[in-house]
Amino acid sequence: MRAAPLDEAIATVAPIVADVRTRGDAALLEWSERLDGPRPEGLRVSPERIAAAAVDDSVARALQRMIESVRRFNEAQLPVDTTVEAAPGIVTERRWLPLAAAGVCVPSGRSPLPSSLVMTAVPAQVAGVRRIAVVTTRAADTILAAARLLGLDEVYEVGGAQAVAALAYGTETIAPVDVVVGPGNAYVTAAKHLVSAHVRIDLLAGPSEVVVIADGTASPARVAADLRAQAEHGPGSEALLLTDDRVLSDAVASLVDGNDNISVQVVGSLDEALASAERYAPEHLELHVADVEALLPRVRNAGSVFVGGCAAIGDYAAGATHVLPTGGLARASGGLGVETFLKPLQVVLVSSEGARRAAEVVGPLAAAEGLPLHAASVEIVFGAAP
Repeated sequence: MRAAPLDEAIATVAPIVADVRTRGDAALLEWSERLDGPRPEGLRVSPERIAAAAVDDSVARALQRMIESVRRFNEAQLPVDTTVEAAPGIVTERRWLPLAAAGVCVPSGRSPLPSSLVMTAVPAQVAGVRRIAVVTTRAADTILAAARLLGLDEVYEVGGAQAVAALAYGTETIAPVDVVVGPGNAYVTAAKHLVSAHVRIDLLAGPSEVVVIADGTASPARVAADLRAQAEHGPGSEALLLTDDRVLSDAVASLVDGNDNISVQVVGSLDEALASAERYAPEHLELHVADVEALLPRVRNAGSVFVGGCAAIGDYAAGATHVLPTGGLARASGGLGVETFLKPLQVVLVSSEGARRAAEVVGPLAAAEGLPLHAASVEIVFGAAP
């Protein structure tokens, strides 16, 4: 996390995670009451409440269209099983299997984010995950309506680090999962870091980021609107304009004046802008330039790149995930996808002839590494040893 190092947050949440792991539901309820307000009547949201959740028709239609877009994009990403005769008589396979259970954290602090439920649950469904448990501090109607549209009925009204711990280790009410995903504040992120030795997590996502590279052909109003949109995520969010045009920079600076989350920098060239963006490795990168192809093929370090549109389109309508790496992690990782909910299973099928041929490889190498019993185990396969 670039703007907020995890060390302090980890120190804060470590006792919470340990307490929930030890005492289960009792600790979960106590920490929820202490940190999030009145204790919920029950941890699990009733089916009746999910069924009764009401949202405007326009919101329901938008959620449905978002679900369809995300589903189409993720279905196209499903990996294919591989079968190869790696050596004569030895067939090696790599089969992709869904995880059994996924836990989804849905932010609901400053405002409920049903879009994050869609972005995390749909890839899990496409992967074939049978059980999806949703945790959210306040089960707003928009989140419950999204759960209903997704066919999800396991929703718990608990959030924060305590919810992450419950998903990872299990309590009397919440069964443990195999992977914990979803965005959250620094404390959720710190808790995910702490449990990552026990369960898979998606990524350690921090405050939202956007870098906009623009030249003199860009609209100042549009660039300023995109910067303000990402800065809207909160005080830790960062929005940066890199431009080689002084007129554009001045115009945008005047439009975003007073927003401490937004920076405007004039660079010597668009090549310099791209080099700076590559070092920064932002969550979102927007290209507002006349010659996009001069830059786009050279982009390597970004969570998601936007051409002809803004990052907000990616947040809701593009089908691509908005659960993306931040804090420079885009240098080595990408956003959440269907593969987050899959695991590869390796299968090795060996014929008698394959074992005989393998001995010619295993024997010398096992001897060289001081492991004679490895060689012996192969010899037994084809009867060369008693």
